[in-house]
Formats: sequence, structure tokens, C-alpha cells
Amino acid sequence: MSDTKDKKTNPEQPTKLKNCKNVTVAFKLNGKNYPLWPRLMKVKIGGRGAYSHIRKEPPEPGSKGYDDWEEDDLVVFSWIVDNIENEIIADFAHHQTTKALWDSLAITFENKADKYLIYDLEEKIITIKQGSMDLETYYRKIHGLWINVDRCQKQPITCCDKGVNQYRTHSNEKRLFKFLAGLNPEYDSIKRDILKEEPYRSVESAYGWVKTEAARRQIMPPASSSTTREAIGGDAGNTSSGDGIGSGFVAQSQRPAYRNGGPPRSTVAANR
Repeated sequence: MSDTKDKKTNPEQPTKLKNCKNVTVAFKLNGKNYPLWPRLMKVKIGGRGAYSHIRKEPPEPGSKGYDDWEEDDLVVFSWIVDNIENEIIADFAHHQTTKALWDSLAITFENKADKYLIYDLEEKIITIKQGSMDLETYYRKIHGLWINVDRCQKQPITCCDKGVNQYRTHSNEKRLFKFLAGLNPEYDSIKRDILKEEPYRSVESAYGWVKTEAARRQIMPPASSSTTREAIGGDAGNTSSGDGIGSGFVAQSQRPAYRNGGPPRSTVAANR
């Protein structure tokens, strides 16, 4: 929900927001992404000194300084509307003040224990694989899904500190297994090393370990089998003595195949 009601805004201290730049956050509100959206908007609005417009009750119309306050409030109102998808703007644009708009968005979206949204997030977590994504992108996406799940559902354990810590440990293990299971096969060896540890490390620590290993492999890639054979044996086929021309297996394969240890008799007779 929105913040608790505070004292009314003092209209005699307008913030003069007319010249402030427009506010743009990472994504627009579409109804399904509300858990993170208000946090991003609060940062932008508060950074421009207009946080009171979504926290405090508006002043009385006609009071001293109300007109200047209303001008600023319309600016903040436009910031919020500009960051809402067009499909749902019409359901909220009728509000007369920024706080009324802000509270209406909270009532509409935040209070919903949207089980369908949580189901959708959990399904994406189950099916996500690294695939063609680089390591950083894969971790960023799965970590973002976990954050959204945590924001959408309440903490299931509240009995005591011990119970909360046990739940967090269990949750971390499940997420660690999922993160490792989604990695490409090239990380199988380091996955085995991580799973040998007791107790299990955090997902963040495991990601750091895998990232370090990936960087090491880029700098010092494992030698291929052909490269290894060349490094160990050199040109093993060219072992016969001579001047180097026509020596080795290649030269031997080019020699005529004579039987009985010498050339045919017709050839010998012709050469006499």
C-alpha cells in the first residue's frame, strides 16, 4: 500500500517544478509489474523534491498558495501518467490530484495477491535456461524473476528468527540448484565442485565463482586434442632418415608396391 497519511501539504512553500525535466523509469506500468514500478517512481519523484505530492494530503482549494501548488501537482501527475501504459491510463486519468492517482494505483494493483502473476513468474524460473545467453544475462534474468516473486508474495515464515533463517537457507538451496541446473554443460565441472561444498554457498557467491571460471577459460582456454598431440609428438610421421624429401609415412605411401622384395623381372631385364 501507499505510505501512511501525513500532514497536509503547505501550499505556501511551492517547489516550482515547471522547469524540471520529464521523468522516465525503466518500464511503464502495465498492471503486472507494479511491485517494482512504484519504487522506481518514488526515486524519480523524490529526487526532484516532489515526494510530498504522493505522501501528503493536498491543501484546501482556494487556500493561500494553492494555485502554485496545483501547478506543481499537475507536473507530478503528468510524470506518473507518462509512465503508465496507454491501455490502462483511461482508468486512472480522471483523478484530480497526484495523491489520489497514486493511492488508486496502489489499491488497484498492490493489494492483489495475484496468484496468476506469481504462477507466471515461477513458471519462467522453472523453464529458464542459459542457452544462447551469456552468463551475465542469464544470471540477471533469473535474479530479476526471484526479486519479483519476493515482492509479490508474503514471507511464509514469521514465527521466530530460527524459523526465518531455516526458511532462507532452504530457499537459497533451491535457488542455487535452479541456477546451476540452467547453466550450459561447459560449466559441469565447476557445478560439481560447488555442490560438493557443505554448507552450500549463496547463489550470489556461486555466480561469482562461475563468472571467475568463465573469465579464466577465456584467458587460458583448454587445449584441444589436436593441439595436444602436436605439442607432445610433433610431426611424428616424419621419422625416417634421409634428406627430408620423400621421407616419412607420406613418402612410403608413394613408393611402388613391389612383391618378393624387388621390382618385376621385366623391369630388371629392360634395365640391363
